[in-house]
Formats: sequence, structure tokens, C-alpha cells
Amino acid sequence: MRIATSQIYTSSLQQINKSLSSVMELQMMTSTQKKLNAPSDDPSGAALSMQLRAYSATLLTYEENCTLGGNYLGTADGALQQASELIMKVSELAEQGATETYTKEQMEAMAVELKQVMDSIYQVSNTKLGEAYLFAGNDIENSAYEKTLGVTIDDPTMTHADVVSIEGKAPETVYIQMTGSGTIGGPDDLEYQYSVDGGDTWVTATLAAGDTELVAGDVSITLAAGTVVTEEDGSGEGTNLYIRPAYEYTGSEQELSLAIGEDTSLDVTSNGSDIFGGVDPSTGEPYPEPNLFEAMGDLVAYMETGNTDGVASCLDTINEAYEQLLQEAAGVGARQNTAQNTAIAIGITKDRSISQISSVEDADATQLSVEMAQAEYVYQAVLSTTSNVFKLNLLSYL
Repeated sequence: MRIATSQIYTSSLQQINKSLSSVMELQMMTSTQKKLNAPSDDPSGAALSMQLRAYSATLLTYEENCTLGGNYLGTADGALQQASELIMKVSELAEQGATETYTKEQMEAMAVELKQVMDSIYQVSNTKLGEAYLFAGNDIENSAYEKTLGVTIDDPTMTHADVVSIEGKAPETVYIQMTGSGTIGGPDDLEYQYSVDGGDTWVTATLAAGDTELVAGDVSITLAAGTVVTEEDGSGEGTNLYIRPAYEYTGSEQELSLAIGEDTSLDVTSNGSDIFGGVDPSTGEPYPEPNLFEAMGDLVAYMETGNTDGVASCLDTINEAYEQLLQEAAGVGARQNTAQNTAIAIGITKDRSISQISSVEDADATQLSVEMAQAEYVYQAVLSTTSNVFKLNLLSYL
């Protein structure tokens, strides 16, 4: 068979290109330390690598959520521990004030201390980590509570549903007593009196017929038309209202939940109203008992007016609120443990996934070195052989 010189040259060039391509491919692997540098290097391996990387990215998100959630819950747990200590102080003050062994002046001094403790609990209820409020549900950008005014109602025939609104400022409890019986908004005038110094001095006032707003110095309380009020004759059976500090819940009823698994989520914030109570802004009425903030508000009112029976009536609610807070703290602690344990498990799974990616993508340095030496040897051999072939021509024999 006749072999043309052009065929020899073409075949030689093809061998050179093939050998050079192998050297360049191995050089790329050496440079990147990866055996998979393009999908064409290993289509099935590239597909597996993409799946593993997507899975690792998902695991990383879960792990970050666990870390963030653990930080939120750890901070909340510490805040609740602080709150439990403060509530114990509230309970001690209430027990002292209910013994009837203290003068009115001493009870007023206890009320000052109580309000300081209340303010500390208020600060706890607005605990933040970074810019996230931890007791505001999923509304973490806004505070959980705001200060406002509330009312303690000492009349078995009235409820907070009878209160329309409270306006003004009251640095001390404003004590209102009805000195006439009748119907709010009715056809007759109603007499009442109020005190801004705990009942030491009184100012008389009149609610005009058809009116519903009781004005008491710098504050006013509007009652629903048709509310029946009773004259207070000193027996304690009439209508007595105490305007005092209150705290309105401004957070969300729904907790912030983060995904920590494919079908698993974790609540990382708390609904503050379940812990501290306060006033529901949607109704203007207190949350159900045990309502810590409302019980403390009642306690302040009774202490500032020297009402020992009223102070005693707050004790059970304070203790129940304390138990409720401890239960919530236990729940927060359990969720924190869940976040930590899940993060550990995810970390192990993520490491395995990364190891699998490495086995698909990364080159073996030792094997790569051997293959590189072989490829360079083959390339040099091809170059040498081709050089000799190119020297062969008819002139060499003349």
C-alpha cells in the first residue's frame, strides 16, 4: 500500500495535537487541583456535583437558621431568667403590702419601688438581639410593648368592655369614686370625685347628662353609654376606678419561624402577650389572666391608695404569672437545645456532602503527578519521532 508523504505529515501532526491536548488538560487539573473543570470532562459527574452543591447550599441555610435561632432563643432565655427574679421581687412587695402592718406612707414607698421593678420588666419584654425584638412574635422590627394608661375596676358589675378609652398623663394613680348612682350617658347628671394623691384629698366633679367622659385632672376616661355605676358610700361596694400605668402589646400574635430541615421549622421568637400579658390593642382590653402587667398595674393602684385588700387580691395572679413565665422559659430552653442539636447534625451531614463533592471534583495530586510525567514523556517522544519523520525526503538519498 502506497503511503503518501502528506499522510505521514497529517498523522504526525494529529499525534502532536493529541499529546499536547493531554498535557494541557493535565496542566489545567494541576493548576486547579480539580479533575472536573467543565461539564464535558465528566457529564455524569458534573450532574452529581450540581446536585450535591445544591444540597450543601440548602444544608448551609438550615445551619445558619439554627445558629441564628439558637442565638435568639439563648438571649430570650437569659431575659426570662432575669424577669423571673424581678417577679419574685414583685411578689415579695405584694406579700408585704397585704399584711396590714404598713402605713399608707410606707405602702406608697413600696409602690415607688414596685414601679421601678415594673419598668425593669418592661425593658425585659422589649429585649433585642441586634435589631430584632425577641418577644414581638414575627414583627421583630418593632418593639413588643409600649407604655400607656390602664384602669383597675373595683366594681363587680363593670368589666373592661365598659371602658372606651383613657387619655392623658398620670404619674401617680388617679383614684375616681362615683358619689352618685345612675347610667353613663343617661338623662341625669352624675356626681363623682377624684384624687391624685392616693385619696388624701378629693376634687368633686359632675358628669353632665348624656356625657360619657369622666375628667379627672390631667386624665379622662370614657365609658360606654349605658354603663351602670353605683355610688361609693364607704362600704367598698360602689364604683371605684383607678387610672394607673399599663403596657400595650404591639407585637404579632404569630412567632417567627425558621426552617431547620426539609419539613421542620422552629419558632425562634415568642409572643410576648403569652408571657407578660398587657393590653390587647385590637380590643383595648387586657389579655386573659394570668396577666402579669395588668396584675402589677392593679398592685400599683392599690398600693398608692393604701388598699391592702386590693393588694392581697393581686397575689394569686402574680404567682400564676410567675409559673406561666417559668413554663415559657422551659419551652424557650427546649427550643434552644433543638437548634443546637440540629445544627450539630446538619454540620455532620454537610461535611459528608462536601466530602462527596470533593471525590467527584477534586484531583488526586499523586496520581495527577504520575499522569503528568507520562503525558510529558509521550509528548516529547511524539515530537522527537515527528522531527525525524519530517527529515525524511528524497534529497536525503541523493
